[in-house]
Amino acid sequence: MSGQTSGSEQTVEQIVQQAVGQSFEQWASQHPALAAVIDRVRVTDITVASLRNSPEYRQAVADYTQGVTELNLLSQLIKLAGPILVGLLA
Repeated sequence: MSGQTSGSEQTVEQIVQQAVGQSFEQWASQHPALAAVIDRVRVTDITVASLRNSPEYRQAVADYTQGVTELNLLSQLIKLAGPILVGLLA
């Protein structure tokens, strides 16, 4: 996120990064040779951008801002990020 962000926006940003990171780790454990040559930061950035464009992401964040726990948000975002990441790396 650019510019100033609120505490909840920073928390969501951290949770998104964690979800994508965990999804990447799952993929990398199955494809270690490819993971060794892939720019993880770039793939993470692309995955985060794609994730943010989905209505499911917007709903998960809306639920979070209405009182859903960080763990629940993380779980939802991991489920959403996994297929995006796999699609990018296929």
